[in-house]
Amino acid sequence: MERRVVDLGAEVGLIWSKNFPGKLIGQRERHPLLPGLEGICHDLWAAGPRNLVPARLERGREGRDDFLKIYVDGRYALMLFPTQDMRGYRVGWIHPMHFSDHDQIVRGGLLLRAGQWRVYDHLYQLHHSSGWPAIQTAWATGITAPPDQEPSVRASHIAYLDRLATLVNQGRRIEASAGDASRLVPYHRVTPVAVTRRSARSVHAFQLIDANRLTEGTRVHIDGEPDLRGRIERINEGVATVRFERPVDFGRIPESGAFAESPNLIAYDKKRAAIEILREGRARNPLLLTALVDHGFQSFAPALGRRPRERLDDSQLSAFHKALAVPDLALIQGPPGTGKTHTIRQVVLACAEEERKVLISSYTNRAVDNVLQDLPEDLLVLRVGREGGVTPGCEHLMLDARAAELQRRIAERTEPVLARYGAAAPDGPADALFRQLTEDLRRLTDAGTQVQRSAAALAECDDFVTADLRRRTTALDEEGRRHEELLAAHVHAFQRLDRALGKTQRAAELPLIGRFFRRRLTRLQEEQHATDAASEGIRRTLGAIASDRAQLAAELDQVRATHPDLVSARQAHERDLAVQRSSAERAARVATSLRELLDGDTPEISPDTASLAAFLSTAGSALELMRRRLALLTSWRGRLERRTEQLYDELVRYADVIGATCIGTATSEHLNDVDFDVAIVDEAGQISTADLLVPLVRARRAVLVGDHVQLPPLPDQRLIAWAAAEHPGDPELARLITDSAFELLFPSTPQENKELLRFQRRMPESLSHFISRHFYGGLLQTDVKRVHHDNLFAAPVAFVDTAELPERERRDRKPRANEPWPKDSRLNECEARLLTLLATHYHAKSDDWAVILPYAAQIGLVTSLLAQHIGDENAVARRVATVDSFQGGQHDTILFGFTLSNPYRNVGFLREVRRSNVAFSRAKQRLILLGDLTTLLNATDPGFRDLAQALHDHVRTAGDLRGYREVMRRLRENP
Repeated sequence: MERRVVDLGAEVGLIWSKNFPGKLIGQRERHPLLPGLEGICHDLWAAGPRNLVPARLERGREGRDDFLKIYVDGRYALMLFPTQDMRGYRVGWIHPMHFSDHDQIVRGGLLLRAGQWRVYDHLYQLHHSSGWPAIQTAWATGITAPPDQEPSVRASHIAYLDRLATLVNQGRRIEASAGDASRLVPYHRVTPVAVTRRSARSVHAFQLIDANRLTEGTRVHIDGEPDLRGRIERINEGVATVRFERPVDFGRIPESGAFAESPNLIAYDKKRAAIEILREGRARNPLLLTALVDHGFQSFAPALGRRPRERLDDSQLSAFHKALAVPDLALIQGPPGTGKTHTIRQVVLACAEEERKVLISSYTNRAVDNVLQDLPEDLLVLRVGREGGVTPGCEHLMLDARAAELQRRIAERTEPVLARYGAAAPDGPADALFRQLTEDLRRLTDAGTQVQRSAAALAECDDFVTADLRRRTTALDEEGRRHEELLAAHVHAFQRLDRALGKTQRAAELPLIGRFFRRRLTRLQEEQHATDAASEGIRRTLGAIASDRAQLAAELDQVRATHPDLVSARQAHERDLAVQRSSAERAARVATSLRELLDGDTPEISPDTASLAAFLSTAGSALELMRRRLALLTSWRGRLERRTEQLYDELVRYADVIGATCIGTATSEHLNDVDFDVAIVDEAGQISTADLLVPLVRARRAVLVGDHVQLPPLPDQRLIAWAAAEHPGDPELARLITDSAFELLFPSTPQENKELLRFQRRMPESLSHFISRHFYGGLLQTDVKRVHHDNLFAAPVAFVDTAELPERERRDRKPRANEPWPKDSRLNECEARLLTLLATHYHAKSDDWAVILPYAAQIGLVTSLLAQHIGDENAVARRVATVDSFQGGQHDTILFGFTLSNPYRNVGFLREVRRSNVAFSRAKQRLILLGDLTTLLNATDPGFRDLAQALHDHVRTAGDLRGYREVMRRLRENP
């Protein structure tokens, strides 16, 4: 993209916004490398006219004005808001530059030139134009796409988004009117909570003045500090423990103040923002609206060449291949027990192998954590969200925990380096050895000097004591050299005569002149004889000289060996040499020890002064470098230990998988501008369209995994009533409230974009056949064989009918005034008694059981009765609940009580038969149903009546139908 230069004139004037200094303090606590106010001023001044300042125009959200983001010195970003008179900017926020900022600059931005950037104290001091109109024009014409390139928003898309916006806005108004923010509850003391927790910085205890006016779970904020929001976790003896949404500096909390109840409007704001992202064409997935509104999908070829890490059945493998290649949106329907979570994990692993960032999302924390918790450790998995909402066992995936773990690992990995550098610290072992080597080298130098002195003294003494002997030796040497020269001359003369004799002897044999040469021959022979005799005399003389020379040498040696002065001088010299050798060897040992502690290359060590001096010089430089590194590493580790937030953005940047609830994807600042390749949304059949859009606009493509034949979204009944009253002729608006986007999409989605997981491995076969026929058109197949063993019931699916009891015994009722259950709920005492005995029976057999009930009052009654039999109320509470608590779970034995029995044949919200699908399909070994068939088979709701009839027929042919009294009798006989 183009980066356009904008000239802002001679000066750009800035002032701090009212809250900026305080915000800066908080940011510097989290990010210690950020500058203070003076540092910012200096950095801006340094920008000057020669440096172009990168910038981007950011669109204001949720009704806020646009603002300018400038990137200063490549280290941090400042958010600048133009003043009303356009003469400058207010500095409103600062944050360190993240990887996403660098990405945004690369994608496109402005380069701002100004004569100077200057910060003033007061608004009236601003005299120059801000250049804001020029920035807006440059951004609109140079960065954003021209009008003819902007995607046109179809009328159907606008209508769709308008409907969603209408619902979200009305829901927000309903929620806002439900709370009473003016009802203040004062407190007069606050203390940090020092208990076992994930992060103490977000939990504080407040002494309330009127504790009865607040309840556990209430969302509150401190009066006058709306950003200090949290939830009351518990109230005990007037002390409220509050977990704030974000870590809070203790100094920010007033010692005394008041709480105001806070309506939870964040979710509505995030849904509204997602709608606007779609409306403005800013969604990462440009094909999303076309799929949602027009049910139009891009054609593609499944990634048949990819193989999962673990085995998948045929339908799972088909879903796997489609999910990896779909360019816009894929839907995977996962009936009970078909391994949808296993399939999701294989898709996640395959995406991670290709370095595609995956967003795992769902409406509930439990569903998100269910996918994340078994992903392998070789993936960097992050969980983003509220600390209190994370499922036990997934706390280690939270950003804070991951950052703390990274800190620990960094500390562990740098500990050996720190220890090595620590040797160079003052008084450290390397420092001590260096000082010792310095001293040893000084001593070695002194020893060398002393050796030179004693050698000179020895030489001087030797010269004095042996002077006569050396003089006589010199004279003999001179006489010897003279005789050797004389002998050489005689030898040469003898050789010359020898040659002459040879010639003369040959001439003497001639006949005529032989006589003359014979006389000459005689003379030559006489001369040769005389020369030889003289040579022999010289040799004897040389022998005598050599003898005398040897005698003098022996005498010299004797004098040197025995003369007291020479002996004393030589011993002194030898002592000095020994000291030198010892000093050199000691220094070499110290140097060797020091060398083992130093970083980098150092010269080889030998026990001589030159080598040790060279090593000492190198060691000094190495120690100084190690000290600087030690100081830097110590400072860095100190900052790292104080705060973890500075690691969050880097963890998010490099994460393979990030998990967050639908709304949580938009409430964490750390996920802003994170580019996800794919969003995988689990339990999508329970998520309304407005909620689903929040994660979907953040990814280039999406995979929805769910089952619209199981639990639907839980709509706000007040919103349903409003839509019926205000928009009675708009069924599409009503369906956007009651139906999930998954349910709205699935029927019209082409087969290449969807998949039904067909093989279930949870339920016994007879139960699976009923679920398949009634809810899935017979498409669900069973891939598991189990042998039924039970001494109470003859088949895996059993129904205990209470119709044989008198109406007054079997009828349901509302809770009485003295009973601690919701007064608009229902309970059934006869069913509660039998359910209690059945649960006790299977509990005694160490069976994995659960009781699923439709009404809170019935849950309370069964829980209290079971606690009397079993004794562990907490264990009972975990096993007795509504079907919503068991979505995605499974148990060997499922006990289900219909609760309702009345002459009006009213089945209440049992008419939502999909809840029955979820409840029944939790069973792995047996499903035991308890109810009044007279009421159920004659229910006024036709959908439920059809379900009851089909269930009755199935139990009669393939199950076990028993009467209430018979089962009670057998339980009493065989508890």
